[in-house]
Amino acid sequence: MKKILIGVIAIALSTTFTSCNKLQLAPEDYFASESFWKNTAQVDGAMIGLHAQLRGFQFTFYTLGELRGGTLKTGTSFTGTASLNSASVINQDIRESSPGISGWSGFYPAIFQVNNFIYQVEKADYLTAADKSYYLGQAYGLRAYYYFHLYRTFGRVPLAIEPTILLTKPTSAQQMYLPRTKTEKETLDFIKSDIDKSVTNFGTNYTVKFQKAQWSFSATQMLKGEVYLWSAKVKIDGAAPTTTTADLTTARAALEDVISKHTLLTDFSAVFKSASIAASKGSSEIVLALRNQFGESTNNYSQFIYAITDPLSGYVDDKGVAIPADPLQVNGGGTIIRYEYKVELYDQFGANDKRGNATFLNFNKGAIRATNLRKFPGTVVEGARNFSDDFPVYRVAEAYLLLAEVKNKQGVDPTTEIMAVRNRAFAPALAPLFVNGSFEQNEIAIFYERSKEFVGEGKRWYDLRRMQDASGNPLVFRKDLPLVGVLDNTAGQNHKILWPIDISTMNQDETLKGDQNPGYAGT
Repeated sequence: MKKILIGVIAIALSTTFTSCNKLQLAPEDYFASESFWKNTAQVDGAMIGLHAQLRGFQFTFYTLGELRGGTLKTGTSFTGTASLNSASVINQDIRESSPGISGWSGFYPAIFQVNNFIYQVEKADYLTAADKSYYLGQAYGLRAYYYFHLYRTFGRVPLAIEPTILLTKPTSAQQMYLPRTKTEKETLDFIKSDIDKSVTNFGTNYTVKFQKAQWSFSATQMLKGEVYLWSAKVKIDGAAPTTTTADLTTARAALEDVISKHTLLTDFSAVFKSASIAASKGSSEIVLALRNQFGESTNNYSQFIYAITDPLSGYVDDKGVAIPADPLQVNGGGTIIRYEYKVELYDQFGANDKRGNATFLNFNKGAIRATNLRKFPGTVVEGARNFSDDFPVYRVAEAYLLLAEVKNKQGVDPTTEIMAVRNRAFAPALAPLFVNGSFEQNEIAIFYERSKEFVGEGKRWYDLRRMQDASGNPLVFRKDLPLVGVLDNTAGQNHKILWPIDISTMNQDETLKGDQNPGYAGT
Protein backbone atom coordinates (compact mmCIF):
# COMPACT_ATOMS: atom_id res chain seq x y z
CA MET A 1 0.00 0.00 0.00
CA LYS A 2 1.18 3.55 -0.65
CA LYS A 3 2.62 5.47 2.25
CA ILE A 4 -0.25 6.52 4.49
CA LEU A 5 1.15 9.91 5.36
CA ILE A 6 0.71 11.43 1.95
CA GLY A 7 -0.99 14.78 1.84
CA VAL A 8 -4.39 13.71 0.66
CA ILE A 9 -4.65 11.10 3.40
CA ALA A 10 -3.57 13.56 6.05
CA ILE A 11 -6.57 15.62 4.94
CA ALA A 12 -8.91 12.65 4.76
CA LEU A 13 -7.99 11.49 8.25
CA SER A 14 -7.63 14.90 9.90
CA THR A 15 -11.13 14.74 11.36
CA THR A 16 -11.43 13.76 15.00
CA PHE A 17 -14.36 13.35 17.33
CA THR A 18 -14.61 15.65 20.32
CA SER A 19 -15.01 12.59 22.53
CA CYS A 20 -14.32 8.94 21.75
CA ASN A 21 -16.97 7.90 24.28
CA LYS A 22 -19.87 9.87 22.82
CA LEU A 23 -21.52 8.72 19.66
CA GLN A 24 -21.43 12.07 17.94
CA LEU A 25 -22.28 11.81 14.29
CA ALA A 26 -19.63 14.26 13.12
CA PRO A 27 -17.11 16.77 14.46
CA GLU A 28 -17.94 20.46 14.57
CA ASP A 29 -15.10 21.40 12.23
CA TYR A 30 -15.12 18.87 9.43
CA PHE A 31 -12.59 19.55 6.68
CA ALA A 32 -13.77 21.67 3.75
CA SER A 33 -15.57 19.02 1.71
CA GLU A 34 -16.34 21.39 -1.14
CA SER A 35 -12.64 21.93 -1.81
CA PHE A 36 -11.59 18.31 -1.45
CA TRP A 37 -13.90 16.03 -3.43
CA LYS A 38 -13.01 17.21 -6.92
CA ASN A 39 -11.27 14.40 -8.82
CA THR A 40 -10.58 10.67 -8.97
CA ALA A 41 -7.15 11.00 -7.37
CA GLN A 42 -8.72 12.49 -4.26
CA VAL A 43 -11.28 9.69 -4.07
CA ASP A 44 -8.46 7.18 -4.43
CA GLY A 45 -6.61 8.88 -1.60
CA ALA A 46 -9.70 8.87 0.60
CA MET A 47 -10.14 5.13 0.01
CA ILE A 48 -6.51 4.55 1.04
CA GLY A 49 -7.32 6.55 4.17
CA LEU A 50 -10.32 4.35 4.96
CA HIS A 51 -8.06 1.31 4.82
CA ALA A 52 -5.43 3.00 6.98
CA GLN A 53 -8.16 3.37 9.60
CA LEU A 54 -9.19 -0.26 9.11
CA ARG A 55 -5.60 -1.38 9.66
CA GLY A 56 -5.50 0.60 12.89
CA PHE A 57 -8.19 -1.68 14.35
CA GLN A 58 -6.13 -4.88 13.93
CA PHE A 59 -5.76 -5.49 17.66
CA THR A 60 -9.34 -4.41 18.31
CA PHE A 61 -10.50 -7.14 15.93
CA TYR A 62 -8.26 -9.56 17.80
CA THR A 63 -9.61 -8.41 21.18
CA LEU A 64 -13.24 -8.79 20.15
CA GLY A 65 -12.76 -12.03 18.23
CA GLU A 66 -10.23 -14.04 20.23
CA LEU A 67 -9.30 -12.86 23.73
CA ARG A 68 -12.37 -14.48 25.28
CA GLY A 69 -11.92 -17.75 23.38
CA GLY A 70 -10.44 -19.86 26.20
CA THR A 71 -6.97 -20.36 24.71
CA LEU A 72 -4.96 -17.63 26.43
CA LYS A 73 -3.23 -17.69 29.81
CA THR A 74 -3.43 -15.11 32.57
CA GLY A 75 -1.02 -14.37 35.39
CA THR A 76 2.71 -14.42 34.71
CA SER A 77 4.57 -15.38 31.55
CA PHE A 78 6.34 -18.74 31.49
CA THR A 79 9.67 -16.90 31.82
CA GLY A 80 8.49 -15.33 35.07
CA THR A 81 9.45 -11.89 33.80
CA ALA A 82 6.17 -10.31 32.75
CA SER A 83 2.55 -9.94 33.81
CA LEU A 84 0.16 -11.01 31.08
CA ASN A 85 -2.41 -8.50 29.87
CA SER A 86 -6.21 -8.47 29.60
CA ALA A 87 -6.83 -10.94 32.43
CA SER A 88 -10.35 -9.71 33.13
CA VAL A 89 -11.41 -10.17 29.50
CA ILE A 90 -9.71 -13.55 29.16
CA ASN A 91 -11.31 -14.72 32.43
CA GLN A 92 -14.78 -13.46 31.41
CA ASP A 93 -14.82 -10.87 34.19
CA ILE A 94 -16.78 -8.53 31.93
CA ARG A 95 -18.51 -5.62 33.68
CA GLU A 96 -19.86 -2.28 32.56
CA SER A 97 -17.35 -0.66 34.92
CA SER A 98 -14.45 -2.55 33.30
CA PRO A 99 -15.45 -4.25 30.04
CA GLY A 100 -12.03 -4.18 28.43
CA ILE A 101 -13.32 -2.11 25.51
CA SER A 102 -15.00 1.27 25.51
CA GLY A 103 -16.62 3.83 23.26
CA TRP A 104 -18.26 1.21 21.02
CA SER A 105 -14.77 -0.19 20.34
CA GLY A 106 -13.85 3.11 18.68
CA PHE A 107 -15.50 2.13 15.39
CA TYR A 108 -17.82 5.11 14.91
CA PRO A 109 -15.21 7.67 13.82
CA ALA A 110 -14.22 5.22 11.06
CA ILE A 111 -17.86 4.59 10.19
CA PHE A 112 -18.41 8.34 9.88
CA GLN A 113 -15.55 8.52 7.39
CA VAL A 114 -17.13 5.70 5.37
CA ASN A 115 -20.50 7.48 5.51
CA ASN A 116 -18.95 10.67 4.20
CA PHE A 117 -17.14 8.74 1.47
CA ILE A 118 -20.43 7.19 0.31
CA TYR A 119 -22.18 10.56 0.37
CA GLN A 120 -19.43 12.29 -1.62
CA VAL A 121 -19.02 9.51 -4.18
CA GLU A 122 -22.76 9.14 -4.75
CA LYS A 123 -22.92 12.74 -5.98
CA ALA A 124 -19.53 12.82 -7.74
CA ASP A 125 -20.28 13.65 -11.38
CA TYR A 126 -16.56 13.58 -12.24
CA LEU A 127 -16.34 9.79 -11.75
CA THR A 128 -17.10 7.28 -14.47
CA ALA A 129 -20.02 5.00 -13.76
CA ALA A 130 -17.66 2.02 -13.42
CA ASP A 131 -15.34 3.81 -10.99
CA LYS A 132 -18.25 5.08 -8.89
CA SER A 133 -19.74 1.60 -8.62
CA TYR A 134 -16.42 0.05 -7.61
CA TYR A 135 -15.77 2.66 -4.89
CA LEU A 136 -19.30 2.22 -3.52
CA GLY A 137 -18.91 -1.56 -3.56
CA GLN A 138 -15.83 -1.12 -1.38
CA ALA A 139 -17.42 1.42 0.96
CA TYR A 140 -20.64 -0.48 1.61
CA GLY A 141 -18.60 -3.63 2.25
CA LEU A 142 -16.37 -1.82 4.74
CA ARG A 143 -19.35 -0.34 6.59
CA ALA A 144 -21.05 -3.73 6.81
CA TYR A 145 -17.83 -5.24 8.17
CA TYR A 146 -17.58 -2.65 10.97
CA TYR A 147 -21.22 -3.09 11.87
CA PHE A 148 -20.94 -6.87 11.89
CA HIS A 149 -18.26 -6.60 14.58
CA LEU A 150 -20.48 -4.21 16.53
CA TYR A 151 -23.48 -6.49 16.12
CA ARG A 152 -21.67 -9.59 17.36
CA THR A 153 -20.25 -7.60 20.27
CA PHE A 154 -23.20 -5.51 21.49
CA GLY A 155 -26.30 -6.77 19.67
CA ARG A 156 -28.33 -3.60 19.27
CA VAL A 157 -26.22 -0.62 18.23
CA PRO A 158 -26.74 2.93 16.95
CA LEU A 159 -26.97 2.99 13.17
CA ALA A 160 -25.04 6.00 11.90
CA ILE A 161 -25.78 6.00 8.19
CA GLU A 162 -25.20 9.53 6.93
CA PRO A 163 -22.59 12.28 7.59
CA THR A 164 -25.22 14.29 9.41
CA ILE A 165 -23.26 17.49 9.86
CA LEU A 166 -22.89 17.83 6.08
CA LEU A 167 -26.62 17.50 5.57
CA THR A 168 -28.03 19.44 8.53
CA LYS A 169 -26.86 22.02 10.99
CA PRO A 170 -27.51 20.69 14.49
CA THR A 171 -28.57 23.32 17.00
CA SER A 172 -28.00 21.24 20.13
CA ALA A 173 -25.63 18.56 21.39
CA GLN A 174 -28.56 16.17 21.77
CA GLN A 175 -29.06 16.15 18.01
CA MET A 176 -25.57 14.68 17.65
CA TYR A 177 -26.51 11.38 19.27
CA LEU A 178 -28.29 8.30 17.99
CA PRO A 179 -30.20 5.75 20.09
CA ARG A 180 -29.57 2.03 19.72
CA THR A 181 -31.76 0.03 17.38
CA LYS A 182 -34.91 -1.32 18.98
CA THR A 183 -34.06 -4.90 18.04
CA GLU A 184 -31.04 -6.95 17.06
CA LYS A 185 -32.86 -7.85 13.85
CA GLU A 186 -32.87 -4.20 12.82
CA THR A 187 -29.08 -4.13 13.12
CA LEU A 188 -28.64 -7.41 11.24
CA ASP A 189 -31.03 -6.36 8.49
CA PHE A 190 -29.03 -3.18 7.98
CA ILE A 191 -25.81 -5.19 7.64
CA LYS A 192 -27.45 -7.42 5.04
CA SER A 193 -28.72 -4.36 3.19
CA ASP A 194 -25.21 -2.91 3.01
CA ILE A 195 -23.89 -6.24 1.75
CA ASP A 196 -26.55 -6.23 -0.97
CA LYS A 197 -25.54 -2.70 -1.98
CA SER A 198 -21.90 -3.74 -2.10
CA VAL A 199 -22.69 -6.77 -4.28
CA THR A 200 -24.88 -4.71 -6.61
CA ASN A 201 -22.23 -2.04 -7.05
CA PHE A 202 -19.43 -4.51 -7.69
CA GLY A 203 -21.54 -6.34 -10.24
CA THR A 204 -19.08 -8.76 -11.82
CA ASN A 205 -15.99 -6.66 -11.12
CA TYR A 206 -13.50 -8.84 -9.25
CA THR A 207 -10.64 -6.32 -9.57
CA VAL A 208 -8.32 -6.29 -6.54
CA LYS A 209 -6.13 -3.37 -5.50
CA PHE A 210 -2.91 -3.05 -3.51
CA GLN A 211 -2.27 -6.80 -3.56
CA LYS A 212 -5.56 -7.53 -1.78
CA ALA A 213 -5.00 -4.87 0.88
CA GLN A 214 -8.19 -3.08 -0.19
CA TRP A 215 -11.77 -4.27 0.02
CA SER A 216 -12.95 -6.21 -3.03
CA PHE A 217 -15.91 -8.15 -4.36
CA SER A 218 -14.44 -11.36 -2.95
CA ALA A 219 -14.16 -9.70 0.48
CA THR A 220 -17.85 -8.83 0.29
CA GLN A 221 -18.65 -12.41 -0.68
CA MET A 222 -16.67 -13.70 2.32
CA LEU A 223 -18.51 -11.29 4.62
CA LYS A 224 -21.83 -12.30 3.05
CA GLY A 225 -21.11 -15.96 3.70
CA GLU A 226 -20.15 -15.26 7.29
CA VAL A 227 -23.12 -12.96 8.00
CA TYR A 228 -25.71 -15.30 6.52
CA LEU A 229 -24.22 -18.32 8.29
CA TRP A 230 -24.46 -16.39 11.56
CA SER A 231 -28.04 -15.40 10.74
CA ALA A 232 -28.90 -19.04 10.02
CA LYS A 233 -27.61 -20.35 13.36
CA VAL A 234 -27.47 -17.73 16.13
CA LYS A 235 -30.45 -16.63 18.18
CA ILE A 236 -31.67 -13.13 17.42
CA ASP A 237 -33.60 -11.11 20.02
CA GLY A 238 -33.62 -14.28 22.14
CA ALA A 239 -35.38 -16.42 19.53
CA ALA A 240 -34.15 -19.16 17.20
CA PRO A 241 -33.61 -18.09 13.57
CA THR A 242 -36.62 -18.39 11.28
CA THR A 243 -34.84 -18.08 7.93
CA THR A 244 -32.22 -20.79 8.34
CA THR A 245 -32.80 -22.62 5.06
CA ALA A 246 -32.72 -19.49 2.91
CA ASP A 247 -29.77 -18.00 4.78
CA LEU A 248 -27.71 -21.18 4.38
CA THR A 249 -28.40 -21.18 0.64
CA THR A 250 -27.24 -17.56 0.39
CA ALA A 251 -24.12 -18.21 2.47
CA ARG A 252 -23.21 -21.29 0.45
CA ALA A 253 -23.42 -19.50 -2.90
CA ALA A 254 -21.22 -16.64 -1.67
CA LEU A 255 -18.56 -18.96 -0.23
CA GLU A 256 -18.49 -21.19 -3.28
CA ASP A 257 -17.91 -18.09 -5.37
CA VAL A 258 -14.86 -17.18 -3.27
CA ILE A 259 -13.45 -20.70 -3.47
CA SER A 260 -13.80 -20.67 -7.26
CA LYS A 261 -11.46 -17.67 -7.47
CA HIS A 262 -8.82 -18.39 -4.81
CA THR A 263 -6.45 -21.28 -4.05
CA LEU A 264 -4.66 -22.45 -0.92
CA LEU A 265 -0.91 -22.01 -0.78
CA THR A 266 0.84 -25.37 -0.52
CA ASP A 267 2.80 -24.25 2.58
CA PHE A 268 0.75 -23.05 5.57
CA SER A 269 3.61 -21.02 7.04
CA ALA A 270 4.12 -19.08 3.79
CA VAL A 271 0.76 -17.37 4.27
CA PHE A 272 2.10 -15.34 7.18
CA LYS A 273 5.68 -14.56 6.28
CA SER A 274 7.08 -11.07 5.95
CA ALA A 275 7.25 -8.55 3.16
CA SER A 276 10.44 -10.16 1.90
CA ILE A 277 8.46 -13.27 0.89
CA ALA A 278 6.63 -12.39 -2.31
CA ALA A 279 4.10 -15.20 -1.96
CA SER A 280 2.77 -13.80 1.30
CA LYS A 281 1.65 -10.42 -0.03
CA GLY A 282 -1.60 -10.74 -1.89
CA SER A 283 -1.11 -14.46 -2.49
CA SER A 284 -3.72 -16.70 -4.09
CA GLU A 285 -4.93 -17.62 -0.59
CA ILE A 286 -5.55 -14.08 0.61
CA VAL A 287 -8.95 -12.50 0.10
CA LEU A 288 -8.29 -9.38 2.20
CA ALA A 289 -5.35 -8.43 4.42
CA LEU A 290 -4.39 -5.48 6.58
CA ARG A 291 -1.13 -4.45 4.95
CA ASN A 292 1.99 -3.90 7.05
CA GLN A 293 5.32 -2.95 5.51
CA PHE A 294 8.71 -2.07 6.92
CA GLY A 295 9.00 1.67 7.46
CA GLU A 296 5.25 2.13 7.38
CA SER A 297 3.48 -0.05 9.93
CA THR A 298 3.77 -3.19 12.02
CA ASN A 299 1.32 -5.62 13.60
CA ASN A 300 0.90 -6.32 17.32
CA TYR A 301 2.53 -9.74 17.57
CA SER A 302 5.74 -8.64 19.25
CA GLN A 303 3.59 -8.80 22.43
CA PHE A 304 3.34 -12.59 22.02
CA ILE A 305 7.10 -13.27 22.05
CA TYR A 306 9.73 -13.34 24.78
CA ALA A 307 12.01 -10.34 25.34
CA ILE A 308 15.64 -10.64 24.36
CA THR A 309 16.55 -10.37 28.05
CA ASP A 310 14.32 -13.28 29.13
CA PRO A 311 16.11 -16.33 30.63
CA LEU A 312 15.68 -19.19 28.13
CA SER A 313 18.60 -21.36 29.18
CA GLY A 314 17.77 -25.04 29.70
CA TYR A 315 14.61 -25.16 27.58
CA VAL A 316 14.10 -27.76 24.86
CA ASP A 317 11.59 -27.81 22.02
CA ASP A 318 8.98 -30.46 21.20
CA LYS A 319 11.66 -32.79 19.85
CA GLY A 320 13.91 -32.42 22.88
CA VAL A 321 16.40 -30.21 21.06
CA ALA A 322 18.00 -27.49 23.17
CA ILE A 323 16.54 -24.04 22.49
CA PRO A 324 19.24 -21.41 21.80
CA ALA A 325 19.43 -18.08 23.57
CA ASP A 326 17.31 -16.26 20.97
CA PRO A 327 15.44 -18.96 19.00
CA LEU A 328 13.09 -16.59 17.15
CA GLN A 329 15.87 -14.09 16.47
CA VAL A 330 14.09 -11.28 18.26
CA ASN A 331 17.39 -9.39 18.36
CA GLY A 332 16.57 -5.77 19.10
CA GLY A 333 12.96 -6.02 17.91
CA GLY A 334 11.32 -7.72 20.87
CA THR A 335 9.29 -6.07 23.59
CA ILE A 336 7.94 -8.17 26.47
CA ILE A 337 5.49 -11.05 26.63
CA ARG A 338 2.01 -9.72 27.25
CA TYR A 339 -0.07 -12.54 25.70
CA GLU A 340 0.65 -16.25 25.93
CA TYR A 341 -1.36 -19.16 24.55
CA LYS A 342 -2.05 -22.24 26.65
CA VAL A 343 0.17 -25.19 25.86
CA GLU A 344 -2.98 -27.34 25.67
CA LEU A 345 -3.81 -25.59 22.40
CA TYR A 346 -0.42 -26.54 21.00
CA ASP A 347 -1.02 -30.13 22.07
CA GLN A 348 -4.20 -30.30 19.97
CA PHE A 349 -2.19 -30.14 16.74
CA GLY A 350 -0.37 -33.43 17.18
CA ALA A 351 3.11 -34.24 15.96
CA ASN A 352 2.39 -34.44 12.22
CA ASP A 353 0.23 -31.35 11.77
CA LYS A 354 2.66 -28.78 10.39
CA ARG A 355 0.48 -25.94 11.58
CA GLY A 356 1.56 -26.66 15.17
CA ASN A 357 5.21 -25.68 14.80
CA ALA A 358 4.42 -23.04 12.19
CA THR A 359 2.11 -21.39 14.72
CA PHE A 360 4.02 -21.94 17.97
CA LEU A 361 7.50 -22.48 19.37
CA ASN A 362 7.22 -25.03 22.16
CA PHE A 363 9.30 -24.54 25.34
CA ASN A 364 9.89 -27.35 27.85
CA LYS A 365 11.97 -27.44 31.03
CA GLY A 366 11.15 -29.75 33.92
CA ALA A 367 7.51 -29.18 34.83
CA ILE A 368 7.29 -26.07 32.62
CA ARG A 369 5.60 -26.44 29.25
CA ALA A 370 4.82 -23.29 27.32
CA THR A 371 4.45 -21.74 23.87
CA ASN A 372 5.27 -18.55 22.05
CA LEU A 373 3.35 -17.50 18.98
CA ARG A 374 5.47 -17.45 15.84
CA LYS A 375 2.79 -17.42 13.19
CA PHE A 376 3.64 -13.86 12.15
CA PRO A 377 7.44 -14.06 12.19
CA GLY A 378 8.30 -10.66 10.75
CA THR A 379 11.65 -10.03 9.16
CA VAL A 380 15.07 -9.00 10.44
CA VAL A 381 16.05 -5.53 9.27
CA GLU A 382 19.39 -4.05 10.31
CA GLY A 383 19.75 -6.67 13.02
CA ALA A 384 16.33 -6.20 14.61
CA ARG A 385 13.13 -8.14 14.03
CA ASN A 386 10.41 -6.05 12.45
CA PHE A 387 6.82 -7.33 12.64
CA SER A 388 5.71 -6.12 9.24
CA ASP A 389 3.61 -9.17 8.35
CA ASP A 390 0.13 -8.66 6.97
CA PHE A 391 -2.84 -9.49 9.17
CA PRO A 392 -5.33 -11.60 7.16
CA VAL A 393 -8.94 -10.51 7.49
CA TYR A 394 -10.15 -13.23 5.16
CA ARG A 395 -8.38 -16.06 3.35
CA VAL A 396 -9.73 -18.92 1.30
CA ALA A 397 -9.00 -21.51 4.02
CA GLU A 398 -11.80 -19.85 5.97
CA ALA A 399 -14.12 -20.02 2.99
CA TYR A 400 -13.57 -23.80 2.91
CA LEU A 401 -14.29 -24.25 6.61
CA LEU A 402 -17.28 -21.89 6.64
CA LEU A 403 -18.64 -23.82 3.67
CA ALA A 404 -18.10 -27.06 5.61
CA GLU A 405 -20.14 -25.54 8.42
CA VAL A 406 -22.90 -24.50 6.01
CA LYS A 407 -23.05 -27.97 4.49
CA ASN A 408 -23.14 -29.60 7.90
CA LYS A 409 -26.11 -27.45 8.90
CA GLN A 410 -27.79 -28.39 5.61
CA GLY A 411 -27.24 -32.08 6.34
CA VAL A 412 -24.66 -32.38 3.56
CA ASP A 413 -21.33 -34.22 3.97
CA PRO A 414 -18.58 -31.58 4.62
CA THR A 415 -15.65 -33.97 4.03
CA THR A 416 -14.36 -32.29 0.84
CA GLU A 417 -13.96 -28.88 2.47
CA ILE A 418 -12.46 -30.18 5.71
CA MET A 419 -9.95 -32.34 3.89
CA ALA A 420 -8.90 -29.49 1.59
CA VAL A 421 -7.61 -27.62 4.64
CA ARG A 422 -6.38 -30.68 6.51
CA ASN A 423 -4.45 -32.10 3.54
CA ARG A 424 -2.43 -28.88 3.28
CA ALA A 425 -1.68 -29.02 7.02
CA PHE A 426 -0.16 -32.51 6.82
CA ALA A 427 1.41 -32.47 3.34
CA PRO A 428 3.33 -34.23 1.96
CA ALA A 429 2.23 -36.92 4.44
CA LEU A 430 -1.33 -38.21 4.32
CA ALA A 431 -3.71 -36.34 6.61
CA PRO A 432 -6.04 -38.20 8.98
CA LEU A 433 -9.22 -38.85 7.06
CA PHE A 434 -12.30 -37.01 8.27
CA VAL A 435 -15.25 -39.37 8.73
CA ASN A 436 -18.70 -37.88 8.24
CA GLY A 437 -20.80 -38.33 11.37
CA SER A 438 -23.67 -36.71 13.20
CA PHE A 439 -24.30 -32.96 13.05
CA GLU A 440 -22.66 -32.42 16.43
CA GLN A 441 -19.67 -34.64 15.67
CA ASN A 442 -19.05 -32.76 12.42
CA GLU A 443 -19.57 -29.37 14.03
CA ILE A 444 -17.03 -30.05 16.75
CA ALA A 445 -14.56 -31.42 14.21
CA ILE A 446 -14.92 -28.25 12.12
CA PHE A 447 -14.52 -26.13 15.23
CA TYR A 448 -11.24 -27.78 16.19
CA GLU A 449 -10.01 -27.54 12.61
CA ARG A 450 -10.71 -23.82 12.75
CA SER A 451 -9.02 -23.61 16.17
CA LYS A 452 -5.79 -24.90 14.66
CA GLU A 453 -6.01 -23.02 11.37
CA PHE A 454 -6.81 -19.50 12.64
CA VAL A 455 -4.79 -18.99 15.84
CA GLY A 456 -4.12 -15.29 16.31
CA GLU A 457 -6.51 -14.23 13.53
CA GLY A 458 -9.38 -13.04 15.73
CA LYS A 459 -11.89 -15.81 14.98
CA ARG A 460 -12.29 -18.13 17.98
CA TRP A 461 -14.72 -16.20 20.22
CA TYR A 462 -17.06 -15.67 17.28
CA ASP A 463 -16.76 -19.39 16.46
CA LEU A 464 -17.75 -20.33 20.00
CA ARG A 465 -20.80 -18.13 19.75
CA ARG A 466 -21.90 -19.31 16.29
CA MET A 467 -21.09 -23.02 16.33
CA GLN A 468 -23.54 -25.40 17.97
CA ASP A 469 -24.12 -28.69 19.71
CA ALA A 470 -26.91 -31.11 18.79
CA SER A 471 -29.46 -29.04 20.72
CA GLY A 472 -28.59 -25.82 18.92
CA ASN A 473 -26.80 -24.32 21.93
CA PRO A 474 -23.54 -22.43 21.28
CA LEU A 475 -20.28 -24.23 22.04
CA VAL A 476 -19.35 -21.38 24.36
CA PHE A 477 -21.28 -23.29 27.09
CA ARG A 478 -19.87 -26.80 26.46
CA LYS A 479 -17.89 -27.48 29.63
CA ASP A 480 -17.16 -31.10 28.66
CA LEU A 481 -14.92 -30.15 25.71
CA PRO A 482 -11.29 -29.04 26.10
CA LEU A 483 -10.64 -25.31 25.82
CA VAL A 484 -14.26 -24.65 24.87
CA GLY A 485 -16.83 -24.01 27.64
CA VAL A 486 -15.65 -20.54 28.57
CA LEU A 487 -19.04 -19.45 29.93
CA ASP A 488 -21.21 -21.23 32.49
CA ASN A 489 -24.92 -21.14 31.65
CA THR A 490 -25.74 -22.48 35.12
CA ALA A 491 -24.00 -19.63 36.93
CA GLY A 492 -25.80 -16.60 35.58
CA GLN A 493 -23.35 -15.98 32.73
CA ASN A 494 -25.71 -16.29 29.76
CA HIS A 495 -25.81 -12.52 29.36
CA LYS A 496 -22.05 -12.41 28.84
CA ILE A 497 -22.47 -13.64 25.29
CA LEU A 498 -22.82 -9.91 24.59
CA TRP A 499 -20.43 -7.32 25.95
CA PRO A 500 -21.69 -4.42 28.08
CA ILE A 501 -21.55 -0.80 27.02
CA ASP A 502 -18.90 0.81 29.21
CA ILE A 503 -20.24 2.99 32.00
CA SER A 504 -18.52 6.13 30.74
CA THR A 505 -20.32 5.89 27.41
CA MET A 506 -23.59 5.11 29.23
CA ASN A 507 -23.22 8.20 31.40
CA GLN A 508 -22.22 10.59 28.63
CA ASP A 509 -24.79 9.60 26.01
CA GLU A 510 -28.30 10.58 27.08
CA THR A 511 -29.90 8.27 24.52
CA LEU A 512 -28.44 5.24 26.34
CA LYS A 513 -30.07 5.95 29.70
CA GLY A 514 -31.57 2.70 30.97
CA ASP A 515 -30.55 0.85 27.82
CA GLN A 516 -27.62 -1.30 29.00
CA ASN A 517 -27.42 -4.87 27.73
CA PRO A 518 -29.35 -7.18 30.11
CA GLY A 519 -27.45 -8.60 33.07
CA TYR A 520 -24.92 -5.80 33.39
CA ALA A 521 -26.69 -2.86 35.00
CA GLY A 522 -24.84 -1.87 38.16
CA THR A 523 -21.83 -4.16 37.59
